[in-house]
Amino acid sequence: MTQNTALAAAQTAATSSDIPVAAGATVTVYLFTDRADGAIPTAPQYWVYLDTPSTDNKEVDLGKCAGYAFQFSGPGTLRVGRPDISAYGVNVGVAYEN
Repeated sequence: MTQNTALAAAQTAATSSDIPVAAGATVTVYLFTDRADGAIPTAPQYWVYLDTPSTDNKEVDLGKCAGYAFQFSGPGTLRVGRPDISAYGVNVGVAYEN
């Protein structure tokens, strides 16, 4: 499996780069932090969006998933939105493995 960073760990609101998933392929999308204890604030919503021709559909909130991870079977293109989490003082990023 190859690990890729889609959104660098930070506290500002941002959207990840595209996460392409080929037909028949599976990708695991997950949150990570630079904190030594690995704690990620779960109150904010880190939405995984599925790109469609007309809009981006909300699929799941990564902050509510077990292990802060979500598996998706292609085809499709995903993005993850990180809200402003500066109030928590924690840097959180998005990565994926395929």
